[in-house]
Amino acid sequence: MKKKKWLLYAIPILMLLLFISIMVSGPMLKNPLGKHDRLLESVQLLEKQVQEKQWTQAKVQVDYAMHAWDRIVNRIQFSVERESIYDILGALARMKGGIAAKDDQAILEEIYYFYALWDNLGN
Repeated sequence: MKKKKWLLYAIPILMLLLFISIMVSGPMLKNPLGKHDRLLESVQLLEKQVQEKQWTQAKVQVDYAMHAWDRIVNRIQFSVERESIYDILGALARMKGGIAAKDDQAILEEIYYFYALWDNLGN
């Protein structure tokens, strides 16, 4: 009888602790865990490539950034707002479109918008 009463309290407490830890893990989980999810570094490199008008390298870099974002989203989807996920995806898509159009000014605007979104991700 005492074991059941103990479990009656322990299981909900453990579940609450698990859910809270998932909800606050966004800022930690957005950081790279390997070499295939270095999104911030990729966008910083993309910024330099756009400023130097290296369009071929920029296209490769933005494709890497899109794939890196796909990996990061799988980790953070339960700990950040859905709107933030869509905003970052939209900024990356507009960067990709700007590279196709070779519009360096529009790309730089999106890159700085991305930086603001990234800083606030998970906060």
